[in-house]
Amino acid sequence: MAGADRTLWVALLGDVVARAGSLAIPLGAPRQRAVLAILATRANQTVSRSELIDGVWGSSPPPSVEGSVHTYIHGLRRALSVAGEDILTRTGSGYQLAIGPDDLDLAVVETRLRQARLVAVSGDKSAASDLIADCLKLWRGVPLFGIPGPFADTERVRLTKLRYQLVEERADLMLATGRHQELIADLTEAVEAEPFSERLRAQHMLALYRSGRRADALTEFDTVRRLFIDELGLDPGAELTELHVRMLRSDPDLAPAPAPAREPQSGSPIPAQLPHEVPDFVGRASELDQLSAWRTATESVGHALVISAIDGVGGIGKTSLAVRFARRIAGDYPDGQLYLDLRGFDPSRPPLTTADALGQLLWALGSSSRRQEPDALSSLYRSLLSGKRVLILLDNAASTEQVRELLPGESNSLILVTSRNRLAGLVVRDGARRLTLGLLPEADALELLRGTVGHERIDAEPEEAARLARLCGYLPLALRVAAEKISSKPESTLRAHVEKLNEEQSRLDALDVDDDEMSSVRGVFSWSYKSLEPALARTFRYLGLVRGPGICAAAVSALIDEPASEAEKQLQTLSDQHLLGSSDGQFHFHDLIRVYAGELALSEETPEQRSSALRELMVWYLFSVRAALLCVLPGFPLVPPGVPETRHALPKIDTRESTYAWYEVEAPNILALTQHAAELGEHEIAWQLAWCMYEHYYSTGLLTEWIELLTIGLSSAEQLEDPEPQARILTQISIAYSRIGQNETAVQCLERGLAIIRGTDNQYITLRFLVNLASTLREMKQYNEGIRYAQEAVELALKGDDHYTKAGSLDSLCELYAESGQPEEALKYGEIGLESAKAAGAGLLEANILVNMAHAHRDLGDVTSATREYEAALDLCETLGDRYHEALALLGIAVLHRRTSRYDEAREPAQRALDILVRLDAEEVDVARALLSNLDTEGPAGPS
Repeated sequence: MAGADRTLWVALLGDVVARAGSLAIPLGAPRQRAVLAILATRANQTVSRSELIDGVWGSSPPPSVEGSVHTYIHGLRRALSVAGEDILTRTGSGYQLAIGPDDLDLAVVETRLRQARLVAVSGDKSAASDLIADCLKLWRGVPLFGIPGPFADTERVRLTKLRYQLVEERADLMLATGRHQELIADLTEAVEAEPFSERLRAQHMLALYRSGRRADALTEFDTVRRLFIDELGLDPGAELTELHVRMLRSDPDLAPAPAPAREPQSGSPIPAQLPHEVPDFVGRASELDQLSAWRTATESVGHALVISAIDGVGGIGKTSLAVRFARRIAGDYPDGQLYLDLRGFDPSRPPLTTADALGQLLWALGSSSRRQEPDALSSLYRSLLSGKRVLILLDNAASTEQVRELLPGESNSLILVTSRNRLAGLVVRDGARRLTLGLLPEADALELLRGTVGHERIDAEPEEAARLARLCGYLPLALRVAAEKISSKPESTLRAHVEKLNEEQSRLDALDVDDDEMSSVRGVFSWSYKSLEPALARTFRYLGLVRGPGICAAAVSALIDEPASEAEKQLQTLSDQHLLGSSDGQFHFHDLIRVYAGELALSEETPEQRSSALRELMVWYLFSVRAALLCVLPGFPLVPPGVPETRHALPKIDTRESTYAWYEVEAPNILALTQHAAELGEHEIAWQLAWCMYEHYYSTGLLTEWIELLTIGLSSAEQLEDPEPQARILTQISIAYSRIGQNETAVQCLERGLAIIRGTDNQYITLRFLVNLASTLREMKQYNEGIRYAQEAVELALKGDDHYTKAGSLDSLCELYAESGQPEEALKYGEIGLESAKAAGAGLLEANILVNMAHAHRDLGDVTSATREYEAALDLCETLGDRYHEALALLGIAVLHRRTSRYDEAREPAQRALDILVRLDAEEVDVARALLSNLDTEGPAGPS
């Protein structure tokens, strides 16, 4: 591209990668990247051919090594030419890589480290520690990951030691400047990687101690002492032992230095999810003081966790108080602020499950984990919060059980929980401090009115102002609605407004029942509603029909059949009058106002009017989700919509990023709308809404909600004459159940779907069911039944001309035979599958078949053929960037070495496989760990 930046960047502190500006450069096979690594570390110097041979092949190079060097240099020169023709040149008897000091990550580390040490000598230790932190960010994992040869082996050790040297150096600087709390997470990771480093252990203990975690620091010493005795037969050294004694004595010299004021560091985004504060917040001074006192008292005795449970009736101001307090203290929680509405009392949606709540919190913390086991999610959540100071506001909790798994473990975080219920279990078992909010005192209620209506009007009619407060039940929500109504008519007296409100309240009192939260506010809402213009009142009523948590102007335009600009104008007016809230382009009711608007819709709109408005909204969402799905999966085989296209403009989603952002906001609305569509008999719309949300739920891993949505869609599909919608929904349900480990249920869904689709002539869906059944049964180790389905899939696929379908079916059958101990059959079908995969250009299928054929050769005792197939798989994975199958091939190689008693040779590929699988959060992590453990037990080298 003309004018594009082509500056070369080479990175060695992880996978060996290169870029020309933003363009990734393919670097070829591992040995070719090994040549680049040697040239890069000797940048701008001549490296002889013999040095390259020694560094890549060691003391026993093959006879063809000279030709291999020439091939790799030629390949690198061609690849790097996008950044310039003279990047890699021949000089005498060797080669030289021309690269600037800012264009190699290792050179950048060396430069910044020198700067950091100069800055530290000048006295600014905090700035020096930040420079070292910048260095550490350049490590992306194991240095020279996957690179073979003696040079890479030596450099890996050196660069890993350098990393932990920098961790130690930075820790000393930060401990000297009062930044101990920031260190805990990094040092926890460092001591796990380098468990016998006494310096790191001492720094970790000191950081814990200075953060008010004296007990944890002492426990750390006990852990170290047991480890040293068990593994080395030695006690900890003098430095650790002396530090332990000083901590036991509470040596005042161990007290932390004052922390300097600092600018926030760049890097991964820190969550800042707290909602906006209510602008006219008044009162609650004693409650805020109580929360502050509890927080201070708990931290002063070294507790790792503070929980404050704030309960009270709807509209009492629980969330407003929690947000007020949270924003006041947010600066004390540098690792971020999380907010989550647990939906405990939403009239239109069920409360969040623990798994979905954890999924949303983990997403906010930057985790991309897709594991769904509750224990795994809880463990990951607590690990991410370990040693950090995060403020977490859990709003509208339904029960103690909903909250308990959302509490961190070892953490200096603060948890604020709001609920209408008294969370007694949280108090008894988890040490929560409970704060029950009552109605506002009259003085605070009047102050709230002054803030909106104005001091002059309220103070001019004090008795009427007091009556107004009483009529609103001293409930903050009702007071705000009433105040906005009065302030909109400055020419009227306060007395006139109060009399009208009193009349309306009296008229509605007969409709109230005991303990109805609406009893104190229905009159206020009615009073405000009756002042609306007819069109605005109609929009308010129609919004009462909508069950989702929020709605955008584009959707409302379909609901009320008006242009989006008019919908936006009306929504803003309702928001200005406190009848709606708004945030991030979505408008939403307080749940009490939602109930009131729903009552009006039922009483003032005919069933036909309600159905027509909701159908228009549902059609708009249907075409929106179809557009979103095609944006992220352009080739997705959509079915005909079955309903006329919406007349209203669809949302602006034209990139993957905008689509995923839209999904995140709209998914809860679509779930609620799908349920409503099913109830109203709009089954064609309901099943497609569920089916078209595939990409969102598959990518985010919110599987409980996905299953709920698909179950609704299936119920609607069952009402249609065409059987295919049922089969399509059952395919997705089986995927969701399989991903949460419920394979038996997944198989039941697939068998049911297969029985349905066999009655049609849709061969494509039939094949999908057969292959998915075979795959799921393989995971359950029910090989014979899985093979039966896979054989049927292969027979069906071979009748057609689609190479991809053939490859997928043959891949499934090959894998089943390989795992079930039938290697000859695996090779037979694998060979055919490879041809089809290559013809279809299906690299991932080709890689999987190669790995399974290698397994089959290995199980037949053919080491040469197995090695050849594993290496072919690794070469293909290198080209594709396929880390998952790379890990499977490495695991296979490790098992091959183990079976031939080459334990030392097995450890390196097993460790590489484990590193990749951990990064991918793959299911095979435990298999790799078990293999390494067995190698340590069986191998002659003993524990590594």
